[in-house]
Amino acid sequence: MQAPHSYTEPVFIISVASDILGIHPQTLRFYEREELVIPQRTEAGQRLYSQKDLDDVREIRVLTRERGVNLAGVKIILEMRAHAAQLQEENQALLRRLAERGDSA
Repeated sequence: MQAPHSYTEPVFIISVASDILGIHPQTLRFYEREELVIPQRTEAGQRLYSQKDLDDVREIRVLTRERGVNLAGVKIILEMRAHAAQLQEENQALLRRLAERGDSA
């Protein structure tokens, strides 16, 4: 039995991703041009989206449709969230290193 794909593994081609999201493939291409969602590419240039990419598109739709945020604002929000997540990961790594030092002291 094959293990499920990871959250960030690109597995959905654009037609499948757009069907899952209920949007036109051109919308995904537009978000890519605006650098809001950057899918991976196969060697042949085919776009592949991960579950994370799909969740990001859902978030973009909520921000623009329900919250009234323009795309420039969406880009800033997504960048800030990514930066916050990176800082949180770094903080967790530092806490683990401190805990290891405490155990070995």
